[in-house]
Amino acid sequence: LVSLVTACSLWHAMGTADFAVVCFVPWLVMSFWLFMVTYLQHHSDDGKLYTDETFTFERGAFETVDRDYGKWINRMSHHMMDGHVVHHLFFTKVPHYRLEGATKALRKGLEERGMEGFYKRIETLDFTQEIVRQFDKNWFFINEDQVVRK
Repeated sequence: LVSLVTACSLWHAMGTADFAVVCFVPWLVMSFWLFMVTYLQHHSDDGKLYTDETFTFERGAFETVDRDYGKWINRMSHHMMDGHVVHHLFFTKVPHYRLEGATKALRKGLEERGMEGFYKRIETLDFTQEIVRQFDKNWFFINEDQVVRK
């Protein structure tokens, strides 16, 4: 309610054109970015869906995806998108400024144990095209082959 009152007050004080440029457009960009990043981190073409009987915390964490958006975007976002798997596995232990190093350590540890297949990293430099592709293929459709029942 406070946000709505604040927005209406700003709109009234600034006028429609200034409000749109200064407030509304940046809000739309930020909202799209947060939605897109969150959606892509939790969806991939080979993602598995677990039932209540087959789900475990670790299985769920390893179904998230580290998305590489390029060096500068990764750096400007504190590696929260290319360190997302670590975030899910160790969310109470690893602060955001350690995600890059923790992700490298996780990948190295999994590789040493021959378990690199658990970890998913997808280069997503064309993220606006990828979100459209994911919507088109995976929005509300459940591929029965992806459901883990036992």
